Amino acid sequence: MTKKSKWIIVAIFCGIVAVALAIFLPHYCIKQFSATQSDSSTRPVSKIVATEKSSYSSTRPVPKIAVAKKSNNSCIPLKKDGIPAKPKKDFLALKSRYNLLLIPTYDGSNQETHPKLLYFKNGWNGYRYWMSMTPYPSTNYKLENPSIVVSNDLKTWVVPKGLKNPVTGLPSDVNHGGYYSDPQLVMNGDAMELWFRYVHGKPKIGGADYRCDYYYRMRSTDGIHWSRPCLMQSSKKAILSLAIIRRKGKYQFWYRDNTNHLMYAESINGVNWTNFHQCQISLPKGFFPWHQDIVLYKDKYYLLQTAYYKPHYSFSLFLAESMDGVNFTRGVKFYPSEDPVVLHKAWLYRSTFVPTANGLFQMVVSYCLPGRKWFMTQCAISQATWDNACRTGKTVTLRAAST
Repeated sequence: MTKKSKWIIVAIFCGIVAVALAIFLPHYCIKQFSATQSDSSTRPVSKIVATEKSSYSSTRPVPKIAVAKKSNNSCIPLKKDGIPAKPKKDFLALKSRYNLLLIPTYDGSNQETHPKLLYFKNGWNGYRYWMSMTPYPSTNYKLENPSIVVSNDLKTWVVPKGLKNPVTGLPSDVNHGGYYSDPQLVMNGDAMELWFRYVHGKPKIGGADYRCDYYYRMRSTDGIHWSRPCLMQSSKKAILSLAIIRRKGKYQFWYRDNTNHLMYAESINGVNWTNFHQCQISLPKGFFPWHQDIVLYKDKYYLLQTAYYKPHYSFSLFLAESMDGVNFTRGVKFYPSEDPVVLHKAWLYRSTFVPTANGLFQMVVSYCLPGRKWFMTQCAISQATWDNACRTGKTVTLRAAST
């Protein structure tokens, strides 16, 4: 073989290699890039970036969100190291009669309202029940700041070890009428989210400025370390008493507007709201939607509606349900006790519920008892009882505390 022939063979071999690389290398790179993108989309986000310049302020800094750790909650033992409450005399005097829950509040009053309950069958970071609420002693809005408590049996409530309430801190304008309210917990994947309302104060007059409502969101992967608050929505048309469900990659919102209607909206990111609807729910004459909790269970929306009675300013609870989240059945009155004070004198305020085992809804109901005493009780109602009430329109009154 001549030298010239050898060079020809080498040239042909190099050409074959180059063609092979040109054909297969791009496919390999695309495959690797797609795998990387897929992996990154499933990773938990370690912190939240504000969607716009935030006007939120607090008297104490809020830690950044902890990085999520993959874990199997079913293998994590339930915890017993939370911080319990110390009962006050006024609580002890009423505890037995009204089946009151002893809830730890950062101000030590044992008085609270605005509960929102989440349930985890195998526990989430050590507890089956996580609940947001606000202290509200004697209707003192200056102490109405979102807090979190936990339980494994709905009876004993504690502050999880390492958490300092209020989670949001205090508004810097609290002495000028600014306050927080209406906390709402919702799970977004492995992260727990806390949404809450902020009302600015008016320094010149020392009162709340109700011309605009602001809603913020905080996130946590362990319930102890929370992200800095992020402004998600503001409105001059009122966004009151927000209730949230996270479903199929989007948020579903229910709230009361400034015309006393129950409203519905959706959002992918929590910031841009779309698909607005005025919900249809019939309440007895004189009643209007005020607070609400909504649960999606077996493809049906269950609504626990707190309604305001305009003729003499009081509050009652109603049961309703819907297949689409917009058109609800007629509201049916619900009482957690047949005690005469509960039936005729107490306010039944913002309350909450979760489906647990065998179609049982566990409930935490908020009372305002005579003398502006704000406490909560625990009870339960079956899905069948709820469905039957909405079908027949008959009032539901529980004769004894359920477990």
